[in-house]
Amino acid sequence: MESRRKMLIAHGVLAALAFVIFFPVGAIMIRLGSFRGVWLIHGIFQLFAYIVYIVAFGLGVWMVNNLPINLLDTYHPIIGIVVFVLLFFQPILGFVHHAKYKKHSRRTIWSYGHLWLGRVVITLGMINGGLGLLLASDAPTFTAFRPSRGQIIAYGVVAGVMWLLWVAAAVIGERRRSRAPVAAATAKEVEVDDGTSDTGTPPPYKEHYAHRAYV
Repeated sequence: MESRRKMLIAHGVLAALAFVIFFPVGAIMIRLGSFRGVWLIHGIFQLFAYIVYIVAFGLGVWMVNNLPINLLDTYHPIIGIVVFVLLFFQPILGFVHHAKYKKHSRRTIWSYGHLWLGRVVITLGMINGGLGLLLASDAPTFTAFRPSRGQIIAYGVVAGVMWLLWVAAAVIGERRRSRAPVAAATAKEVEVDDGTSDTGTPPPYKEHYAHRAYV
């Protein structure tokens, strides 16, 4: 019983960290960050979140195989499996997006696939965390270690706030990206032959907006 309790808690904590903290923070970083190499840090951060979820998924598989009830008849593990499968394609799409952008200097269908798959999977992961808490609170097998009402509410509040912050960052990022070509063209008009602006300093748009078009 104690080992099952530890496995259940570890599964829930790791999955929650992945989808409520790590994945959203990595997505916010690529939208609002304006430093060189932000895309690389984004990729490493998201890969770390992916590994955390793989561990959580493995613990979920252990519970499915060792608990006395058939969890595969419930919504939480089914959605978890779907999320796990979809996440497999996300780093692949991200790598192809990066390669295509370096070649074409613009978004391609791979870029939009990477963006929207990430948005769908993170949202599903957050929702499924709440469904998992509800499953643990309702199933008779989990009586000894079911979450409290306060824990369920706390998860919902934190997940909801992080989702709103993530969506806000996405909207801000898209707006900045849409304004980047205009800002670049305006700055270019005041450049002189030596590559500086009329103030004698390098045009700021070259670095500041470099990653906006990329993402």
